[in-house]
Amino acid sequence: MSLHIRYVAHSTFEIWEDGGPFVVIDPFYTGNPRANRQPPEKADFILLTHDHADHVGDMPELVKKGARLITQPETAARYHKQANLPSDRLVGMNIGGTFQLGEGVQVTMIPALHTSETGAPAGYRIRWQGTTLMHLGDTGYFSDLAFWAEGGVDLAMVPIGDHYTMGPLQAAKAAALLRPKKVITMHYATFTVLITDPTPFVEEVEKDAPQAEVAVLSPGDEITL
Repeated sequence: MSLHIRYVAHSTFEIWEDGGPFVVIDPFYTGNPRANRQPPEKADFILLTHDHADHVGDMPELVKKGARLITQPETAARYHKQANLPSDRLVGMNIGGTFQLGEGVQVTMIPALHTSETGAPAGYRIRWQGTTLMHLGDTGYFSDLAFWAEGGVDLAMVPIGDHYTMGPLQAAKAAALLRPKKVITMHYATFTVLITDPTPFVEEVEKDAPQAEVAVLSPGDEITL
């Protein structure tokens, strides 16, 4: 199996394998100042971490094209009402809940320390045919991340931008709790209030989590596990 992870920009990722589901996390394409890709014509699932515009993004249009949305119940209810999204494509879930995306592919909603227009902000632990990914969403540091990382993490997607989420030093401490084999930086350099240089994070991870390989991806870059 080759599992592909493409960094679109900000906190948006596309994840897929040949013959498996195509998953988009926080589909912020249109209006994203760093994104150099258009929204996909079709997605099987969207994982939405929380109800802020820079994470909801193109979600309503992708759902109308056939994607199923995994999100908080209150967020699902909002967009069912306000965007007329069909209820059979909305999966309302809460912290600790797990949903099967396909054979050997499941997602668990994990906590995040942040705010949201509706529902409780979250991240996701994704188990994909023996590979474990974690997308932390928008969050500050909290020690329970170690619990959600039990069993091992192959790849963690970690916000480092400060102001609205962890900054580089907190994010490195979070990486130390997760102990991933690889970590991808996200949620930085998109807006002027966010940090633009990931170097402090890379340097701190080398000290706090030396087993982790840091991948600083440019928008559109792809890695394969």
